[in-house]
Amino acid sequence: MDYYSTLGLNRNASQEEIKKAYRKMAMQHHPDRGGDEKKFKQISEAYEILSDPQKKQMIDMGVDPKGQQHHGGFGQSGPFEFHFGTHNFEDMFGNFGFGGFQQRHAHRNKTISLVVDLTLEDVLNGKNLDAEVSIPGGRKKIINIAIPAGIEEGQQIRYQGMGDNSVPNIPAGDLIVNVRVIPHRTYRREGDNLVVEKYISVWDALLGTKIDINTLDNKSLEITVPPGSQPETVLSCRNEGLPNMRSKLRGNLLVKIKIKIPKITNKNHLDIIQQLKDNGL
Repeated sequence: MDYYSTLGLNRNASQEEIKKAYRKMAMQHHPDRGGDEKKFKQISEAYEILSDPQKKQMIDMGVDPKGQQHHGGFGQSGPFEFHFGTHNFEDMFGNFGFGGFQQRHAHRNKTISLVVDLTLEDVLNGKNLDAEVSIPGGRKKIINIAIPAGIEEGQQIRYQGMGDNSVPNIPAGDLIVNVRVIPHRTYRREGDNLVVEKYISVWDALLGTKIDINTLDNKSLEITVPPGSQPETVLSCRNEGLPNMRSKLRGNLLVKIKIKIPKITNKNHLDIIQQLKDNGL
């Protein structure tokens, strides 16, 4: 057998050229890809001979190393005994970066996961972003990701066919986007509702007052606090919360009232408060 012509090479081919030719032809003629098993064995045999400097030198001198090394462990059947589906084939392809037998026999390429950090404003409005994804083999690609409004912490979005595509002729893997929501300095999420705490003085709690609230989408609301409001009273602003990802209806903005108790040291003031208490306030 002419090992050079089997790999489509001339006789002064370098080791790098030999390796490159083998990888190309092995992928092309592998039986699992519809190639001819006999042809594939010839390609592998040619590479095994030509990749060994001593055997290559014998070929260049016109000596068949198969015949010379019959007792060196190769046997009459040639240098390789291929058992498709065993570790022999997997180990050989793993050395060339093909990802191993198991990966090549997967129904699709690998699934890739990434984490996306969102603000509460992103959850309110939804977000489109371009994410750089690392593909096996050191490559990167940019993928446009559409985050729907109302998505929750810990939810995942699966994009079919947008993951790894490094192994040709099988479907691309999926991309899984894991959502992480950054805590907001003002608002806390409770389902579709937003909770905000507002401090008022004890006098405003007793007499009632009005407070201004800036919503998450930058609207200004005036909220009436009724007289006699107790600590932890919750006032609700309808439809000022987050959208439900399914129904698209918005939750409420819940304003939790906190009361500041002043530190009073003036004796006259303390006497007035004592009188109010004694009179049944």
